[in-house]
Amino acid sequence: MVLISYFVIGRLLIWVLQTATLSKKLYLKSSLLTELFECSFCLGFWVFGILGYMMQVGLIEIIPHIVDVILTAIIASWLTHVFVAGWKTLYGTTYLE
Repeated sequence: MVLISYFVIGRLLIWVLQTATLSKKLYLKSSLLTELFECSFCLGFWVFGILGYMMQVGLIEIIPHIVDVILTAIIASWLTHVFVAGWKTLYGTTYLE
């Protein structure tokens, strides 16, 4: 249950950070932040990393905790990125002009 809430909360935070007006005003001032916030995989790594450290979530228990959190963040970011890309492909609306 913790992993499900980890994925859901992480994906919601990514969505809020990418769509909120205040965060758009902040990240448009810097080209580095613009690149970070426009890439859901890149932003997802940082969101899931911080969230995983706060929630003490890890997928591999036999390695040091910080390495476990980093690997879990990479895996979670990639899985949510692939899920969202697939969802948009299947159910998204494509406009041809």
